[in-house]
Amino acid sequence: MEKIYMENNQNNKKQSTFQQVFKSQLSKKLSVMMVLVSFFSFLLIGVTNVSYAAVTPIPPDEGLGDSFTTQAPTGTGIIGQNSGAGFPVFMYSTTEGIPIFCLERDIDYRGGVTMTKKEKITDQGLLYVMAHTFPHYKFKDANGEVFPDEVQTWITQVAIWQYLYETGAANNGTGSGNVADIESIKTVSSIYWQDSELTTCRVDGCAAGASSQATFYDTYIADIIANAKQSNVTTNGTISMSLANQEMSITEDEKYYQTSLVTITKSDPDNFVDGSLEVSIKSAPDGTILVDENGQEIKDYSNLEKFYVRIPVESVTEENKVVQLYATGTVRGYDGYYYRADGAQTVSTVFTNDVPTDTGLEIPINYTPEVPDTSMSIAQSVYFIGLVVLLCGVGIIYANTKPKKQQQ
Repeated sequence: MEKIYMENNQNNKKQSTFQQVFKSQLSKKLSVMMVLVSFFSFLLIGVTNVSYAAVTPIPPDEGLGDSFTTQAPTGTGIIGQNSGAGFPVFMYSTTEGIPIFCLERDIDYRGGVTMTKKEKITDQGLLYVMAHTFPHYKFKDANGEVFPDEVQTWITQVAIWQYLYETGAANNGTGSGNVADIESIKTVSSIYWQDSELTTCRVDGCAAGASSQATFYDTYIADIIANAKQSNVTTNGTISMSLANQEMSITEDEKYYQTSLVTITKSDPDNFVDGSLEVSIKSAPDGTILVDENGQEIKDYSNLEKFYVRIPVESVTEENKVVQLYATGTVRGYDGYYYRADGAQTVSTVFTNDVPTDTGLEIPINYTPEVPDTSMSIAQSVYFIGLVVLLCGVGIIYANTKPKKQQQ
């Protein structure tokens, strides 16, 4: 009993000590400080977040899915200010917060509408514009600071409309009625929107001292559109196969013709899927092989970027004097679809996706052995003819002189 009493007494002392600390003035002060820190942290988050809403990442390999519902735009819009009335753009999105962009400026956007996936976007220029703008690319001001989402959205939507207008896409005119003339975007030097501080941004930033008169079009949009209108533009990487030259040699054992070096080049190595490159011989004389720089036969044709082709001499005929090579690979590129609904503007967004790419090369078998140059120069020819003439003259003189001596 005495032992149990002593243990209980010790526990009571421990509890009373903790209770004294909990009830002390220090504890009350710490509690007040924690409340104040939490309160000011909340205020700080509210002040610094000037975006309409947090942007939801676009799901890779899937994009917007088979259908989605549009979210009605809020606020007074994002205004690109110029000497006129300004050029407004809204932040459009799905009900899940995924950003979408309008592709028919002359038709009204509608919120609360179910948009359905239609045909795939094959306009590589349009895919290029969307892949090189928000949210896949973040634009920065002259000081290297990333612009708020509002500025990113304005630049992106305007770039899309400008490209579609310049390429003659349907329902993308210069503007009529209440729709601002698309040409007015080229003079926009400031972008503002209605928030708690009526934020205004210029090319040199969004701070109070930003005052640059440089236009957003010249700084961020013009080059994107110019690149998008190139005839060979693509958002996805490509591979190409080339031959160093058309010359062919013959191996020392005279059993094989050998081509010059074949090289496979990747236009966008950083986005090329590792291990996806595969080379094959599509057509060639029987026994054709690929070899490395040391003349060793290559057995594994995957991830092959440099090699030579060897063709058996005995297998070459007039009917098969050509080698056809083929290569395939996969790049991490961009895909997109048009989403449509009756009475609503067509919208879309692009998403990252694995895109197959391929290339080929045809090599004619025209082997011409190198023959030493045995032709004589003009000087050598003149010398040789002169020598012949001289010898002939000597012969004639000798022939005429000998009989005279005999007569004497």
